[in-house]
Amino acid sequence: MRPVLSTAVLSLSLAACAATDADKVAPPADPKPVASSEGPSAKIAPGQVGKVSPVPAFKGYGEHWSVEIQATGDDDHTVALVWGSGSHRASGHARYLGQPADAPSSLILLNGSLETAQGAKSMTVEIARKDCIDDADRPHQHSVRVLVEGMDVLQGCGDLAVY
Repeated sequence: MRPVLSTAVLSLSLAACAATDADKVAPPADPKPVASSEGPSAKIAPGQVGKVSPVPAFKGYGEHWSVEIQATGDDDHTVALVWGSGSHRASGHARYLGQPADAPSSLILLNGSLETAQGAKSMTVEIARKDCIDDADRPHQHSVRVLVEGMDVLQGCGDLAVY
């Protein structure tokens, strides 16, 4: 019975407050808000349909190297590569261009470039959905290959982020 009494007291209090401001009239609500050209829209452009990257985030590791990939929107990603047991670092961008027609459905390709000490280098990241055991005998759900212009191919294991 007390919750009903509390609700009644609150209702009367609010009604009394509203009665003291009777001479003030609130402006009517605008039934059709004006669309803003700033900020994100709830709709996507026709060119974005079906172009969601399958890589929200990924961490891959191999012998003396690691790669971290983070989606930044649409099909774009930031890439951070460390190799040479940490003595070399590079960062860049990669783009998911969709599934190649002749590739297995388990393969994800990202293409872009890395800014290295020697300048910009083209890069391809291949992520395959297949079991992989790293050097420490830990299981992973993906294998990864990182191909950077002028460097040996980096091969290892990794995991996609799961949201």
